[in-house]
Amino acid sequence: MNTDAEARTRAGRSESGAPGVARRNPRFPVGVNYYPLDSEVSTWEEWYAGDVDGDFAAFAAAGLTLVRIFISWKLFEPQVDRYSEQATDRLRTIVDAAAIHGLRLMVCFFADDRHADLLDVVWARKRDPRTDSYLIERETALVRHIVERHRADRAVFAWELANEVFCCGFESAQALESWAATLREAVRELDPDRPVMLSFDPETLFHAARVDGRGALRECEIAVSHPTMRYRTYAAEGPIASGSSTYLDSFLLHMGPSGKPVLFDDVGSHMLEDSHAEEAAALRCALYSGLMNGASGALVRRWRDMATDRREPYFVDPYEAVVGVCDSGGEPKAAMRELDAFTRMAAHLDLQTYELTAERMAVVVPAERRAALPALASLYTPRACLESYIRAKEAHVPVTMTHEDDEFDPFAVLIVPSVTDLSDTTWERLGAWVQVGGSLVFSYGGGEFGPAAREIFGVDFLGHGGARTRATCRIAQQNLLGALEPFEVAAEVPHFALLGAGTSTVIATDSAGSPLVTLNRYGQGRAICVAAPFERVLGQAGLRTPPAEVQTFLRILYGAVADVAGCGPLVDCDAPGVEVALFAGEEDDVLLLLNHMGEPVTASVGFVVSVASVTDIRGGAPVAVGGRSFSVPLGQYGVMALRLCYA
Repeated sequence: MNTDAEARTRAGRSESGAPGVARRNPRFPVGVNYYPLDSEVSTWEEWYAGDVDGDFAAFAAAGLTLVRIFISWKLFEPQVDRYSEQATDRLRTIVDAAAIHGLRLMVCFFADDRHADLLDVVWARKRDPRTDSYLIERETALVRHIVERHRADRAVFAWELANEVFCCGFESAQALESWAATLREAVRELDPDRPVMLSFDPETLFHAARVDGRGALRECEIAVSHPTMRYRTYAAEGPIASGSSTYLDSFLLHMGPSGKPVLFDDVGSHMLEDSHAEEAAALRCALYSGLMNGASGALVRRWRDMATDRREPYFVDPYEAVVGVCDSGGEPKAAMRELDAFTRMAAHLDLQTYELTAERMAVVVPAERRAALPALASLYTPRACLESYIRAKEAHVPVTMTHEDDEFDPFAVLIVPSVTDLSDTTWERLGAWVQVGGSLVFSYGGGEFGPAAREIFGVDFLGHGGARTRATCRIAQQNLLGALEPFEVAAEVPHFALLGAGTSTVIATDSAGSPLVTLNRYGQGRAICVAAPFERVLGQAGLRTPPAEVQTFLRILYGAVADVAGCGPLVDCDAPGVEVALFAGEEDDVLLLLNHMGEPVTASVGFVVSVASVTDIRGGAPVAVGGRSFSVPLGQYGVMALRLCYA
């Protein structure tokens, strides 16, 4: 996602054009959500009435490029078809200030932040602005009113139709798609060039409203990804800077639509009760995760804390935007220092010269994810997919997410974690994909094995073995699927498939000798079946400590399959909790390391060729290596960005 900042930062020059250190990366712009009010006692008429020029100067000084602003329908149209000159003039002031400071605006038309009454149009008389035909006509007119006045302003980067809070009010995908198409057409009539967006995450929207927004997003030029507080509580309980929570941002990034630039949105803490250290750690993990996983840019949640009365966590609305990188008085917090450090680092990574390692392993999200309640698989599946994604990350394999109805051809390894049901068509597609050389890892999540599954895995399905309170693994064949180790731990295993070996090779068994892991050669590929839903076991552990033995089992299994399939890690690392990303260049590479653990670690990294020297990407003297491995000390949730020169 490129911006005009490229012209200003080229050749290492500052925003003023004088020689200096660039603070903006034109291919990974960083920005901020600029909410209209900074205090709960402010009234809706005070929409952006503060020191906008001063704020924009601070944004530019922090190395930011993008600023999302929110239109107040209530202020712009106080009476039907009569627009406020005050609101129109104030928006002009905002656009002009952005131009002066070299910022680009993302203008969001219909949004709710629970404070500024942006949508509370009195004359609407409680009609639904998402489906009422008359209100949609008025929304269309407002969009035309604003776009017509600012379509020639270079400071406007994109038009956003709505944010997720607004979109959560839709009750069907058809209604959302129809509304978005109407508003998009209104923009396109006046501005055919700028991106048109909807700023919601498809996974979190579906979780909150049971509405599949992917159809509406297909017509957008840019997608966004972000975990809401509600989704974080559901998928990764616990502190924001611990355990699976630190992987949630990048997991949702990969869950979004493919083939589009994806903006890492709403980055940062949602809760006033998080400490400043937790806020900083969460922001650091999220920003680096975005860069390391192919995001096209990032927007932090808020600039300043909203001045609020103290409240308990359960009084905070999941969509309230109250936590910023500065306190309510404008003083920088620890999170601001993290933001500053990140923009300085990212400015030195030329994403036109360096390319992120391609992801040839994918976790398949089954279509049962979108089954209607009370089908419990729709609740269990995302957690199982998240745990599968994390275990692949711990094996340091470049991994992404794909959906059951997507194409499988780009991938060498597919993981189908703890699935209850796949369609016959999907089994046929998987069978054809394995036959031509793919490697499939499947774990049983209940239900039946169809004829196609039995053929692919070379097993006989003897029925459902019921739930168990212990997970047991006995190794039958050493080193065929990596250095798997036996274990027996207390764990709630909701399902177990009773299998007959058939034509497959039994790699591991349970305590009674029933096959637990089987390997089958099918055509030119390999099919691995795990008889228990271990990913779901980890996902349902919640706040309890998940069994480390099960985590290790999956990590070793995934890594071994990837190695044989030729898509294993390009960088060896002996610390599972350290995420690794390699950006390959023509003459040198850039290595990014992110410690997901709450304690310091020294990670040893190894390469297939000899490394001559490493240098901090921000500059400094090279450190001689002269070998294929070296050690990197990382603090808790620590990061490192190194430029590698090879011998």
